[in-house]
Amino acid sequence: MKHRLISVLITGCLAAAPMAAHASDARTSVRVDMRTLDLRAPHDVKTAERRIARAVRLACKSDVEHLSFKARRIARQCRETTRDLAMRKLQGRQLQQLAAQ
Repeated sequence: MKHRLISVLITGCLAAAPMAAHASDARTSVRVDMRTLDLRAPHDVKTAERRIARAVRLACKSDVEHLSFKARRIARQCRETTRDLAMRKLQGRQLQQLAAQ
């Protein structure tokens, strides 16, 4: 069975409120490679979740110790929103693979 690339779109978070340490107003897009994973297998699902978590940390500022309180809150909201979006996409892929059996 062919596995496609899941695209994790990280939008709005960084563009909505620019942070002091991250001055970019552009939307950020990160691709997470899921081609080698069988999302019906629990071990591969955990691997996918780890890859998504890594991509979220890259896209949303995660080294927030030196940022203001507001910037920390924005970074946390970005991570939560992005993680939720990615997990919904992952669940959709799992359902597609299960339906294709």
